[in-house]
Amino acid sequence: MKYFLFFLLSSIHFSQSNASFKPEQLIDPEPLWPEILNPLNDNDPMLNIDRSLDSNITEIEGFRVQVFATQDRNRADQLQEELMIKFNEKIYIIFEAPNYKLRVGDFLDRDDAELMRMKLVSSDFPSSWIVRTKIQPDLTE
Repeated sequence: MKYFLFFLLSSIHFSQSNASFKPEQLIDPEPLWPEILNPLNDNDPMLNIDRSLDSNITEIEGFRVQVFATQDRNRADQLQEELMIKFNEKIYIIFEAPNYKLRVGDFLDRDDAELMRMKLVSSDFPSSWIVRTKIQPDLTE
């Protein structure tokens, strides 16, 4: 018990330092606030905003036609170029380990996806099938 009391008193004595703390002497750096632009003010020539770089990409449920799956990225790139030449649709390479999946189009309607699938089947891609997935439709109508 004597040791415990000695330990307690000595820890209390040594735990308190004599250093004084003066908060008014603290100097905090000024935070780097982001620059706020008003996108509604189009008349300001100082604002040169590229609207095509908008980070809000709309993704909704839709359909794509999967053409091919491979573990070879180079083969997927070659086939993507071939399909871009043959068809006027967006071609996506989706990586889901360990495969690179080649998908065509952004279709809101399954019937439109089925029409594309039939075109692909008649163009030497008989194993094409429709996949329900998130799409990025062109909303500039």
